[in-house]
Amino acid sequence: MSRPLSTVAWTLLPLIPYALLQIRFVGGLRSVPAALGAAPGSVASWRRYIARRSLAAAFGGSFWIACALASSGVMTLPRYVSEPVTGAEIAFVIDASNSMLSVDGRRSRLDAAKEFAGRLAASAEGAGLSVVAFRGRPTTLCPSTRDRKAFADALGWAGPTVTSAAGSDVGAAIDEAARPVFRVGTARVIVVLSDGNDTGGAAAAASARAAAAGAALAFVGFGGPEGAPVVDIDGEPVLGKDGLAVRTAQDEASMRGWAAAGRGAFARADDPDAFARIAALCVGAASSTGRRRDVRVEVDASPTLALVALASLGVALTLSAAPRAPRTPVRKRNAATRRAIRVRASEEQADA
Repeated sequence: MSRPLSTVAWTLLPLIPYALLQIRFVGGLRSVPAALGAAPGSVASWRRYIARRSLAAAFGGSFWIACALASSGVMTLPRYVSEPVTGAEIAFVIDASNSMLSVDGRRSRLDAAKEFAGRLAASAEGAGLSVVAFRGRPTTLCPSTRDRKAFADALGWAGPTVTSAAGSDVGAAIDEAARPVFRVGTARVIVVLSDGNDTGGAAAAASARAAAAGAALAFVGFGGPEGAPVVDIDGEPVLGKDGLAVRTAQDEASMRGWAAAGRGAFARADDPDAFARIAALCVGAASSTGRRRDVRVEVDASPTLALVALASLGVALTLSAAPRAPRTPVRKRNAATRRAIRVRASEEQADA
């Protein structure tokens, strides 16, 4: 159990005896009319009172929960604030695993990905550019730079030799791209170029973290729907445990899931409008400098929870008010008063 969940669990633990005591108290109220021998009308009124007390107990529980969550400080609420855009940073995350060496058509997926990234970088004038290449582990080949030649040189080095770690950990690469801290107001875009054959299993969570940090994400899928043979750095076929050549296709479903987790975009590289869609995102970030944007931030929910607690307490106290005694209609009271006056007058006359 994570620390926030553990904190909430411990703060809500005292709610259990409160609930048990309220259940016992309301249950005891049900037997009061029978014990007192009340009239049917009084019984109906008492049942309504019990219903009110049951509802009051529920609001009392709501009061306790709101107080516990507010005191724990683990809850946050989304809020949008406006800020000026002071710069733009675009990180290109290049999958350099063996499956990206597979040839679809006339060139490898990796070569197609690097060419795609180069075209995107050329369209984003004024933005800082960085390159992260990954296999089982990510490596930053080029930190943020506005030197296009340095970026192009780093992009050319993206390949299976960047790390000896086998596999393809997309999640770790996204975390690496999102790790640098820039000044407030920087528009950030992370472009992931991969075939979607992830071995890390944490890409969706990493996408969500990057989006929560304010980055816009785009995923570009390479490879066709039919499997292509996987080769190693020497061009030799990679064999599976059964001794047969390993074949991989683009895992489009996974990449769409990562994009959804990060509230980002997905495009197949072979779609006619793929470049235009992703380039629009990069160009939009690069040209946003000097403008204002709405940024989603997480704020402490304690003040809101305190208001909920006060409202719940007020409702609980109102519903817990004692039942009113039955009121005699005015006409009946007047008639009874007149009869009492006549009786008393008769008694006084008799005494006289």
